[in-house]
Amino acid sequence: MKKNCIITLKTIIRRNDLKFLANSLGEEMVMMNMENGDFISLNSVGATIWLLTELPLSIGELVQKLLGDYDISAEQCAAETLKFLESGADQEMFLFENAQISE
Repeated sequence: MKKNCIITLKTIIRRNDLKFLANSLGEEMVMMNMENGDFISLNSVGATIWLLTELPLSIGELVQKLLGDYDISAEQCAAETLKFLESGADQEMFLFENAQISE
């Protein structure tokens, strides 16, 4: 994702299966970037997000699915989900559609 893109709850997201190989280890997940060989470890929430983004969905829909699995307020879930997705954007873990462009 480009640095000048802004993701919102309306942004469509899908995991980047072409760039990452992922394997579950209990509730966690270990991923390998197939382009550079870097490894990424995801906790159980990150692993759930990876699994839920197999098919494209809006970040708002993703948050709603997470709310069904975790005891967290909608506001906190949205904020933490956006933060997680933004942190994975530089590594291109996810593909984003209709992200807003900042001026």
